[in-house]
Amino acid sequence: MRVPLDHLNPDGRSVQLAVSRLKADPAKRRGVLLTNPGGPGGPGTTYPLDLKPLLGEVAQQYDVIGIDPRFMGASDPADCGLVRPSDLFRSSLNRQDFNRASKLAAKFVAGCNGNRLPYASIRNVARDMDVIRAALGEQKISYYGVSWGGDLGVVYSQLFPQRVDRMVVDSVTDVEGSEYHHLATGERAEAAFDEWAAWVAWRDDQYHFGRTGMQVRATVKTITSLDSAVLPWALQSALGDETDRHLMARNVRALLDGKSTAELDAWKQQYFSTDPMLSRFAAASVAFTCNDNGWPRGSTPYWRDVQRTRETEPLFHMTFLPCAFWKYHTSEPELAIGNEVPMLIVQAERDNIPLRWAQELHAKLPNSTLKTIDRRAHGVYEYVSTTVNDYLLR
Repeated sequence: MRVPLDHLNPDGRSVQLAVSRLKADPAKRRGVLLTNPGGPGGPGTTYPLDLKPLLGEVAQQYDVIGIDPRFMGASDPADCGLVRPSDLFRSSLNRQDFNRASKLAAKFVAGCNGNRLPYASIRNVARDMDVIRAALGEQKISYYGVSWGGDLGVVYSQLFPQRVDRMVVDSVTDVEGSEYHHLATGERAEAAFDEWAAWVAWRDDQYHFGRTGMQVRATVKTITSLDSAVLPWALQSALGDETDRHLMARNVRALLDGKSTAELDAWKQQYFSTDPMLSRFAAASVAFTCNDNGWPRGSTPYWRDVQRTRETEPLFHMTFLPCAFWKYHTSEPELAIGNEVPMLIVQAERDNIPLRWAQELHAKLPNSTLKTIDRRAHGVYEYVSTTVNDYLLR
């Protein structure tokens, strides 16, 4: 279907969205459940199939709707040319690596076609969702979204409070805060690494990385098979969920020995490739992230951030340099969150994003309920599915 490129100019240019549907049982149908798997940059048309095993009876009562948001997946794409993710997603305490990362980021941004990119915003995706609601002939929608998709649900509830039936947001961030604030620190990744290091130190007879967390950290710092700008991204890919602890240990052992694992090979294939689909993902991800007004211009502030956090974040200062050179920014004022829409917020207490963001959101939404679980994870539907499904059904 088509939606306005600029919702403030609905008769102007439009963009095409890809939409999918898993139909409910007509005898039990309650309404529609729109979904989003997070990102930004991730397509969502196959997400209903991913969710179906968790949804259970929910999938009988709701048409489950998947959407490739504007500029993502099979929807009309963002275009910044072919690029390797390794040229964009880089971090380093080394000035030479940092300077190279800056040049690669600036080159990427220079290749972006700005015809559509100023309209890459979470508010416009929420408005697109409401156009889809109307096209489906529904007065209200129910919703499940995780991570950025959780934030999207919150924004939709703020813009269209009267259009919400049941809403579940999973692993939300600080919806009102700037993306620079979110990504300018590796504090939570360092905490996740320390948790893993303590776990693996207790199993030194199996892994031989060291008998204390500090010894494990010192061992990891000796890895030379990936350069210092790439290593943080490889490590953090297995730190988000405590079920990946063995995987993290296998990956570290392989990196120390100059070998690989199937998981590392798959990660490297994506990270170092120039696949057109990955290039589209990168363009959309950068556009939605960098359109935020909070990003400093030029690379100097980002190097200052690296220096400032050198001691407290020696492995995971995940600087995102494309935003230092980004030319397009939203003209809309900041969106304040505060409404009376009933909402279920679910969150892991040891997520790599701060729990306080979910708690602060809960405080702003007086009719919301916050359900937390004591584990390290980002996306907790599978661990609280009874609560989520009971809410959506009853």
